[in-house]
Amino acid sequence: MIRLSAYGRNPSVGVFAQANDRMAFVPHSAPEGFKEDIREALHVEVHETSVADIALIGAMAALNNHGIVLPYNVTEAELASFRELDIKVGVIDDRHTALGNLVLANDEGAVVSTLFTAKARREIGDTLDVEVEALAPQGFKTVGSIGRATSRGAVLHAALSEEDLMDIERLLKVEVDIGTVNRGVGYIRTGLVANSKGAVIGKDTTSPEIARIEDVLGLL
Repeated sequence: MIRLSAYGRNPSVGVFAQANDRMAFVPHSAPEGFKEDIREALHVEVHETSVADIALIGAMAALNNHGIVLPYNVTEAELASFRELDIKVGVIDDRHTALGNLVLANDEGAVVSTLFTAKARREIGDTLDVEVEALAPQGFKTVGSIGRATSRGAVLHAALSEEDLMDIERLLKVEVDIGTVNRGVGYIRTGLVANSKGAVIGKDTTSPEIARIEDVLGLL
C-alpha cells in the first residue's frame, strides 16, 4: 500500500521514522495521522521512541529485519526499550552518530559511509547480519540519505552513475534504480519510509515520482 503523508506539514517523512517488515519507529510527538499512515501502509506495529533524545529517528538509526544499529549516545532508557523488542540491537562506537544518514541496508547487504572506522563497519555488519561495504558514490558520504532499500528493491539518488547502481545492486542483491521524492529531491530517504509491503511517501511527491518508487520497490 502507498500513503502520501507528512509529519505535521513537513513532507520529509523519512527523517522522522524508520521501519522494517515487522515494526516501525516514530517520535513520541508524532501526529496521530502520521502514525496511522505508517501503520496502515506498512502493516507494522508502531513504536514511539527517540534516539539520543532526538526525534529524528530516520536520521539517527538504521535497521533491517535482522537488527537495528544505534549511536553510542543513545540513552539507557531508550536502549532498554529497544532491547525489549524482537530485534537484535547494536550500539555503534563511532563519533558519527546519524546512522540513518550513513547506512543503506536491506536483509542482504549494507552500503555504509566511508567515514566509519573498520571497527564500526564490523559492528554494523554483525548487528544487521549482512556483508558491509564502504562506498561514497559520486562523493556522497551520507549514503544512507540518498536511498531507501527493502528486500524487493532500492531507490537511489538520480545523480548516481550506472557503475554506482551496479555496485549497490551487487551488494544489496535487489533491483536498484534512480528516483526522486517531494518534487525533485534526490535525497530519497528524507521523503520515503518503506518496507516490502508498502511505502509512506512525502505528500509533495508527484505522480511520476510515486510510479517510479512503486515500480522499483515492487509495490505495484
